[in-house]
Amino acid sequence: MSDVQYTPPPPPPPPPPVVPPALPATPQFDFAKPFSYVFDDPRWVQKILIGGLFYLAGFLIVGWFFVFGYVAHVTRNVAAGHPRPLPEWDDLGGFFSEGARLIGVMLLYFVPMFILGVMFVFPSIALDMVDHEAIQALGGLTLGCLACLLLPLWLAIFLFLPASLLFTMVEQRFGAAFEFGRIWRFIRVNVANYLLAILILVIARFIGEAGIGVLCIGVIFTGFWSLLISAHAFAQVHRLDASR
Repeated sequence: MSDVQYTPPPPPPPPPPVVPPALPATPQFDFAKPFSYVFDDPRWVQKILIGGLFYLAGFLIVGWFFVFGYVAHVTRNVAAGHPRPLPEWDDLGGFFSEGARLIGVMLLYFVPMFILGVMFVFPSIALDMVDHEAIQALGGLTLGCLACLLLPLWLAIFLFLPASLLFTMVEQRFGAAFEFGRIWRFIRVNVANYLLAILILVIARFIGEAGIGVLCIGVIFTGFWSLLISAHAFAQVHRLDASR
């Protein structure tokens, strides 16, 4: 027999650990983008100036039809993920008709407040004109009741109206603004992003109002820009809708 001893081969190396594939990052609400996306468009100056002129024409009412129609197109483009969501001002007829639909939605939302005002304010004025302290006190009590009713109604409008307009813009349907169960579910499921959009709306309104005092021409830029800021914020909420 051979004196050479048998040496067994070394054990094979252990298999590499199995690394699960990385999951795609979940898109998050971009708080800064609503304030900057306008400037990504190479023709943003012309588009903002034209929009600012229509914004100024809002003093004659008719300008708002074009402004809101344009904002609706921007909202749909952002919701669809277009990298350059600002359309050209080449469809004035379409902007006008869509703006009319949105203005109709807003007017209907404020009808209940108008009805309450008529029901309480005129009787209160009539009671206040009576030369009797007790009756005048009743008139003051009537106005107090009106305030108690208007506050929750105003808060409900402030909460629901942006989502109602958003649905109307994206789906281009008048009736979409009044599907309250669906709107409430959308707000509830996306409450964090929706509240961020409302915060941006408040900031945008401040920016729009601040421009009025800048050399008397700042409103041409900031007024219209503030609407585009809000449009992007709420369109993001729709694009990131967790219920879809």
